[in-house]
Amino acid sequence: MLPTIQIQTEKCTRCGLCLKDCLAKLITFGEDGFPTFIPGGAERCFRCQHCLAVCPQGALSWSGKNPAHSPAVGSIADAERLANLLCQRRSIRAYRQENVAPEKLAQLRRVMDFVPTGCNDHRLFFACADDRSVTDTFRDAARKTVLERIATRTLPPSIAHFVNLKPALDAGADIFFRTAPHFVAIAVPPESKDAHIDPYIAATQFEILANALGLGTCWGGMATDLFLAEETLLKRLSIPDTHELKIILLFGTPAVRYARLPQPEPCSWVQLITGNI
Repeated sequence: MLPTIQIQTEKCTRCGLCLKDCLAKLITFGEDGFPTFIPGGAERCFRCQHCLAVCPQGALSWSGKNPAHSPAVGSIADAERLANLLCQRRSIRAYRQENVAPEKLAQLRRVMDFVPTGCNDHRLFFACADDRSVTDTFRDAARKTVLERIATRTLPPSIAHFVNLKPALDAGADIFFRTAPHFVAIAVPPESKDAHIDPYIAATQFEILANALGLGTCWGGMATDLFLAEETLLKRLSIPDTHELKIILLFGTPAVRYARLPQPEPCSWVQLITGNI
């Protein structure tokens, strides 16, 4: 269905902010003097809803979405506190064996609706284990699958190196889920313009908010590789056939507390000046 623009004419001041902030320049003043799509504009709209968000009077509704129902614009974390959060983030590999509070899970889910995506192709898919008993079933299945593949010498080529995990798996090590009570798998349609970027932006934003909520996270690279290589495990994630798994992110309440920041080696930077051109 094509998007539509509706104007509450008694509120609209014709300030033109919706015209100016439309990246694709698809909005104009109509014959009645109020904002509307240019001819063919609705077909080209990529549904960013900037027109709805920018209107100071709340006069513009986009496809029936009433601006009165939009969440209020709140305060932003100051730079120092946000920098501290980013610097203090650690990859957590030891978690308390307890479920995250439902209200925290709900907040994480809600904020994922606001993840930026290339050309606003908002087709990200999240499969989340909200209860640690669910994660335990995946934990057991992953361990048994890899040990069986090793025993039968049928490890897929992409994870052939998992043969080296046998001693640790035999000893009961949780290689793939790192004792985490929860995980979220993020998938995207392969034809999405930025399919190679969008899921990782989502995972990063999930991780930042999770840490702000007192939770820990760990990018499950080995778990991701395993699920991509094992169709039977991948199907258990209920990801639509139209989507591809990109990353599994582990999370939960940390069982470890760090007393100080590490001392990372600085990244390489170059200051561009006119002489570089």
